[in-house]
Amino acid sequence: MTSTEQPPGALTGIRVLDLSHVLNGPFATMLLAHMGAEVVKVEQEQNPDRFRHAWMPVDADHDGYEFLTVNANKKCVTLNLKHERGREIFLELVRKSDVVVENFSTGVMDRLGFGYEALREVKPDIIYASSKGYGESGPYADLRSFATIAMAVSGWADSSWKLSGARGTQVFGPGDEAAGVSMALGICAALVHRARTGEGQKIEVSMQEALMGFMVSAFHEHFEGMGPAGAYMEAKDGHVATHLPDLTDDLFRRYSTALGHPEAIDDPHFATVAKRRENLKLLQATVAGWMKQFTAHELFEILSEQKVPAGPVLSIGEVIEDRHVKAREAFVDVEHEEAGKLKLLAPWIRFSTTPSRIDHAGPAVGRHTDEVYRDLLGYDEHTIAQLRESGAI
Repeated sequence: MTSTEQPPGALTGIRVLDLSHVLNGPFATMLLAHMGAEVVKVEQEQNPDRFRHAWMPVDADHDGYEFLTVNANKKCVTLNLKHERGREIFLELVRKSDVVVENFSTGVMDRLGFGYEALREVKPDIIYASSKGYGESGPYADLRSFATIAMAVSGWADSSWKLSGARGTQVFGPGDEAAGVSMALGICAALVHRARTGEGQKIEVSMQEALMGFMVSAFHEHFEGMGPAGAYMEAKDGHVATHLPDLTDDLFRRYSTALGHPEAIDDPHFATVAKRRENLKLLQATVAGWMKQFTAHELFEILSEQKVPAGPVLSIGEVIEDRHVKAREAFVDVEHEEAGKLKLLAPWIRFSTTPSRIDHAGPAVGRHTDEVYRDLLGYDEHTIAQLRESGAI
């Protein structure tokens, strides 16, 4: 490797054929692309991923930030899966790929003739990853879902409302991302299994169940009858997150003393961890009074100096400018031919030997069509032109 070459990623050499759309599937393949996998996103030229312009002005001259983010590092090709020659090309791509990812409604891939059983006939060791709103079995299997719905039927929305007291409001949460992370993890595990045994397999992820998997604390509260342990306390100019019931006696001593209330150490309601848990609501109300005497920044500095866990509630803009985030180089600036300079969150899974990275944001429709069909399938320019003219690609 020369000084100008970048080291390979952990998944360099793995090729992923990405038929997914909107967010949960593309989020999974984005993570794989961060780690060096060659991800080939397949779209129809006349009907590309509608997510490209979702939540954008009708006259927008570039793809939306969210699309450009979750399709970073991918190659985009056009292919008509309903065209006879296009179907043949797809199977050629499958033979040269390690993983196929899709998140169509249940039955769509089978009706196209490209379900798991059909593709494993073409490539026996293929890893086929599929994500649906409710999975592929059960009474809701045929129902479509989106992030908002997944958060509703998983208990996420209700749990959020119990904390906020704002029932009926929009809920923010990883409705798509939880399934994406789960599917990416499943793909990596299946690749390890295949390396050991030579066997491919199918991976199925339900958005509903994936979100439930991210709700361990909520299920703990339900089954144990406990309330939330963390709290957001009001400061002079904002809010600070803190965690009270599990502070050790030493930490609570430092906590209360630093905020000017050493007498709390001798209060029988707060004298031990058990007493602080038993009197949690009183403790939170008492500490809330202390907090209001300081700004959020002052509280963070005071408590951090005492090694007490706490953190100010930051806006998105404040997060981007936070000194720790900057020191970690958590964002990377990427130039895009249509959208201009973009600030993208850098890959947050960090490797010491096989670094993850972002080389480019999501490309235009068909940006890599000629390159992939030429370099991967060996088609010459004349053949590609004929395929394009026939509507196959």
